[in-house]
Amino acid sequence: MIIKGGTWLRVYELYLIEDFVAKYFYGRERIFFNLFKEYKQSTGEFKNILKKQIDYITKPIPTLRIHTQLMSQLQKRKDYEVKNGIYYICGKSGQAQLQIKENLLFIESNGTFEAEMVFIEALRKTEYNFFASDTEHFRYGWLKPLKKRKLI
Repeated sequence: MIIKGGTWLRVYELYLIEDFVAKYFYGRERIFFNLFKEYKQSTGEFKNILKKQIDYITKPIPTLRIHTQLMSQLQKRKDYEVKNGIYYICGKSGQAQLQIKENLLFIESNGTFEAEMVFIEALRKTEYNFFASDTEHFRYGWLKPLKKRKLI
């Protein structure tokens, strides 16, 4: 379990963005960040409207594909375990956990970035359009940035 008393706790929400939306908004990631931040802070009818917008631009998380990728990446590690569907890495210098929801992934980490990077590297190999958002520390971005395509 992640220790929440430390000042180094990081919480990332990862969304799988629809392809057409990701291509259109590439380079304007702040719009996604602001949408997810406003959703977390809103209430009532406004929250319902923002939820509909988020549902429109995101895809369901491919749970089986992610589970397979994580197990493939983590099987050689001795510092990981899976408990109640949550993946944990507890290293000497840091710890992280990954929880898979229907339309969202959560990564919580403490200490160095090493443990969370194990999860991020595994997720980079599954889909291109994962967008990570840490609204508390105003950090956001693609796990694997889209490349601009040249038009002929």
